[in-house]
Amino acid sequence: MENVIKQFAETLNKSLDDLDVPIQIRERATILSKMLDIPKQHAWNLLEGTQMPDNELLQRIKDELEIEELDKTRDS
Repeated sequence: MENVIKQFAETLNKSLDDLDVPIQIRERATILSKMLDIPKQHAWNLLEGTQMPDNELLQRIKDELEIEELDKTRDS
Protein backbone atom coordinates (compact mmCIF):
# COMPACT_ATOMS: atom_id res chain seq x y z
CA MET A 1 0.00 0.00 0.00
CA GLU A 2 2.89 2.37 0.76
CA ASN A 3 4.06 2.16 -2.87
CA VAL A 4 0.55 3.00 -4.09
CA ILE A 5 0.44 6.09 -1.89
CA LYS A 6 3.87 7.25 -3.07
CA GLN A 7 2.88 6.63 -6.70
CA PHE A 8 -0.29 8.66 -6.13
CA ALA A 9 1.74 11.55 -4.67
CA GLU A 10 4.14 11.48 -7.62
CA THR A 11 1.27 11.58 -10.10
CA LEU A 12 -0.45 14.39 -8.20
CA ASN A 13 2.74 16.45 -8.03
CA LYS A 14 3.48 15.88 -11.72
CA SER A 15 -0.01 17.11 -12.60
CA LEU A 16 0.52 20.22 -10.51
CA ASP A 17 3.90 20.72 -12.23
CA ASP A 18 2.09 20.59 -15.57
CA LEU A 19 -0.19 23.37 -14.33
CA ASP A 20 2.85 25.45 -13.29
CA VAL A 21 1.89 25.35 -9.62
CA PRO A 22 4.89 26.53 -7.57
CA ILE A 23 7.09 23.64 -6.47
CA GLN A 24 7.53 24.81 -2.86
CA ILE A 25 5.43 22.43 -0.73
CA ARG A 26 3.90 25.18 1.41
CA GLU A 27 2.57 27.08 -1.61
CA ARG A 28 1.56 23.88 -3.37
CA ALA A 29 -0.41 22.64 -0.35
CA THR A 30 -2.17 25.99 -0.03
CA ILE A 31 -3.18 26.00 -3.69
CA LEU A 32 -4.30 22.36 -3.64
CA SER A 33 -6.32 22.90 -0.47
CA LYS A 34 -8.15 25.81 -2.10
CA MET A 35 -8.71 23.89 -5.35
CA LEU A 36 -10.24 20.93 -3.53
CA ASP A 37 -11.70 22.75 -0.50
CA ILE A 38 -9.76 20.61 1.97
CA PRO A 39 -7.58 21.57 4.97
CA LYS A 40 -3.98 22.54 4.15
CA GLN A 41 -2.62 19.68 6.28
CA HIS A 42 -4.67 17.19 4.28
CA ALA A 43 -3.33 18.64 1.03
CA TRP A 44 0.21 18.50 2.43
CA ASN A 45 -0.24 14.82 3.37
CA LEU A 46 -1.47 13.98 -0.13
CA LEU A 47 1.46 15.79 -1.74
CA GLU A 48 4.00 14.14 0.56
CA GLY A 49 2.57 10.66 0.05
CA THR A 50 1.57 10.02 3.64
CA GLN A 51 -2.16 9.74 2.99
CA MET A 52 -4.37 8.34 0.25
CA PRO A 53 -7.62 10.17 -0.54
CA ASP A 54 -10.95 8.45 -0.10
CA ASN A 55 -12.92 7.64 -3.25
CA GLU A 56 -14.92 10.88 -3.19
CA LEU A 57 -11.84 13.07 -2.90
CA LEU A 58 -10.01 10.97 -5.49
CA GLN A 59 -12.83 11.65 -7.95
CA ARG A 60 -12.69 15.38 -7.19
CA ILE A 61 -8.94 15.38 -7.79
CA LYS A 62 -9.40 13.54 -11.09
CA ASP A 63 -12.11 15.96 -12.20
CA GLU A 64 -10.28 19.12 -11.12
CA LEU A 65 -6.86 18.16 -12.48
CA GLU A 66 -8.07 15.92 -15.32
CA ILE A 67 -5.84 13.02 -14.25
CA GLU A 68 -6.90 9.63 -15.59
CA GLU A 69 -3.72 7.84 -14.37
CA LEU A 70 -5.07 8.03 -10.82
CA ASP A 71 -7.30 5.06 -11.57
CA LYS A 72 -4.16 2.97 -12.02
CA THR A 73 -2.66 4.10 -8.71
CA ARG A 74 -5.85 3.33 -6.80
CA ASP A 75 -6.27 -0.17 -8.30
CA SER A 76 -2.67 -1.26 -7.80
